[in-house]
Amino acid sequence: MESLGDFITDRTESLDEKGIKEFFVDYRKAELNRLLDSEQYLLEGSRGVGKTMLMKYAALKTEEKFEEDSVLGVWISFEESIRLERIRIVNNDNDPFLQWTMGKILLEVLLKLKKLKPSHLDDLANSLSSIFGSAEPEDGYFKYFSILEKYIDILEKGDIVDNSELNETVSADLIRILDNPYAFKKFLLELIEDFSISRLVLLFDEAAHVFSNEQQEKFFTFFKSLRDPKIACKASVYPGVTNYGKSFEKGQDAKEIEISWSFSSKKDIKYIKDILKIRIQAYNKKYWELLTVDSNIIDLICVCSNGNPRFAFHIIDALEMAHDFNESSKRITLQQLVNAVRVVIETKWKEFATLKNRLLKYSVQIDVADKLIKQYLISNLKDWNNKRKIKESTKLSAGFYVETSLFDELAKVFEILAYSNLVSIDHKKKSIGQGFYGFYITFNPSLVLVDNIFQSVADFENVSIAIENNQAYYPTTTYMNGIVKTLKITSEKNCSNTKCDFVTEDESFMFCPKCGNSMEKDEVQDESLYKIMRSHSVDNLRLSDKIIARVKSKFNNIGEIYDAELSDIQEISYIKEVRSAMVKTSAIEYMAG
Repeated sequence: MESLGDFITDRTESLDEKGIKEFFVDYRKAELNRLLDSEQYLLEGSRGVGKTMLMKYAALKTEEKFEEDSVLGVWISFEESIRLERIRIVNNDNDPFLQWTMGKILLEVLLKLKKLKPSHLDDLANSLSSIFGSAEPEDGYFKYFSILEKYIDILEKGDIVDNSELNETVSADLIRILDNPYAFKKFLLELIEDFSISRLVLLFDEAAHVFSNEQQEKFFTFFKSLRDPKIACKASVYPGVTNYGKSFEKGQDAKEIEISWSFSSKKDIKYIKDILKIRIQAYNKKYWELLTVDSNIIDLICVCSNGNPRFAFHIIDALEMAHDFNESSKRITLQQLVNAVRVVIETKWKEFATLKNRLLKYSVQIDVADKLIKQYLISNLKDWNNKRKIKESTKLSAGFYVETSLFDELAKVFEILAYSNLVSIDHKKKSIGQGFYGFYITFNPSLVLVDNIFQSVADFENVSIAIENNQAYYPTTTYMNGIVKTLKITSEKNCSNTKCDFVTEDESFMFCPKCGNSMEKDEVQDESLYKIMRSHSVDNLRLSDKIIARVKSKFNNIGEIYDAELSDIQEISYIKEVRSAMVKTSAIEYMAG
């Protein structure tokens, strides 16, 4: 039997090509065209706003027009990248992360060539024989695919302690190409020439999210090195939390495409509504009828999505789990909707708290952000709007201004919230009176709805971003000033001499001016992120309590599930094919963040 979950699956990676073509809503034509042009681009947007869907559809579009323009679009996921952190770097000969990254790219390019250029497969085998250090085998290119897949698997799962062992696993020629970005680029250009490709478009999905901080810096240095008139790289990134490194400059090395959305735009609301309509009607037309009896309900769901289709899917799922679509229902009520949104928001906050497990360097900012929204900003917004609702024809507020110097102090706090789609930041400076300027930050509308600040689409339509209709926060705001001090304490440098009491917030101090000893900063533990996340409890997985209880009877932590074969998981009582795949996928998603 089909499930609603098959149609509102919140991970585009779970959709096959047929599903992507069927469910894609052609809304961002300009962005889609740029993903296929010859420029380097960073596709920036918060989690779940549709970056993966856009990239995968772009790759499929190139397939449809390949015979016409010979543009080869290749979508590449790096979901397993965290596995590479287990391999220690003891010399500069081989970098396992770079080898794996280039191996993944090469494999996906070869698979796409196999699919679109079947008449040239003999040429492909000849090209590959040169890099695998052997004569062409009897089974042609299949052998080379197998060697490359095996090498990637060894890098991901092999019993490798450090990078000095990598030379023994495959031919020296392959190692040389996969370890040297310039040699790798040269080989890609040879493939482009051999197969008469006009342009190779590499669509790197989740490039900034799944990589560790160090991996991000290596990746964007590599990204920059691939630039060529025949090679166009595009990478999806998140606002605020991406580490581009010192050698990569946004705007210069790659232009930015921002995925923006506004609940005040009827066009943007229709976009989310069209996505829901296609998927829900494909499952059960009665569900769509119940959602649209009252236009306020379906429009509120779209508003609460905050431009994130995944968030809207979760609201629909919560309504079904509460049995609000039962046979006797005549409509979905506002209270049922608020209850469903509250369930989704509570889950969202739990996920936000677990970001500390992955974004270790931002753990303090995550704690501060949680308290800032829940204990201060939302209650202020509620009081502000309650006073304004008393007056007729008065505009309401769905956000607040932060004076620019204060924003600079709290930038990571707000960017972490934007990354999680809990707020949206307008980075255009606006005058907020008396010579001050500020940035406007909007709450995710779901937060406003569940706190009973707004109750209808009409309330959201009555919102204004003018300074006279909104609160503004300054460095002199007592609560905000306290938060800044809290964050500064966490970034202090101390004298390494335990008998010396010198402390400073100045990063430039390398040696103590009092005693001459070196200065040091309390850093996040240096154990690899891979090891840290592997050790986390099975309780962190997005599974039901019953399934978690059963899984814990065999596995002690997430790492053990991550390494397990499906057959191992199926040894647990009541965990067969479907549930074992669910458990395994949940562990992979957790490790990928």
